[in-house]
Amino acid sequence: MRLIAFVKRRADLSREDFLDYWHSQHGPLIRDTPELRRHLLAYEQHPAREDDRSGWDGVAVQEFASWDDFLAMLSGPAAERMRADEENFLDTSATKVVFTDEPVVVVDGPASGGSASGGPS
Repeated sequence: MRLIAFVKRRADLSREDFLDYWHSQHGPLIRDTPELRRHLLAYEQHPAREDDRSGWDGVAVQEFASWDDFLAMLSGPAAERMRADEENFLDTSATKVVFTDEPVVVVDGPASGGSASGGPS
């Protein structure tokens, strides 16, 4: 199971300050806190490109073995620290979350049999 969160920075933070905090403070908090880390299979931070006009500052992707692991990560003092830390850099009222099952892969890697540009040879 994956959690995909579309995130926005706090209005008082620059893009650079937001990204610095997300990458160097919040990510390590989750990675280095055993009570949080043990429930995750993967955690990825995808910053939006500077030229992106979607209104989002990034996307966080967390992968869990089960719904129960997700719920377990949200309980206890470590989860409270994680949520409190989100207030340091996120506009938490704007966060949108989607829970997904396994993906349906439509394209997996470059097309074969074509030229280097991907067109017919």
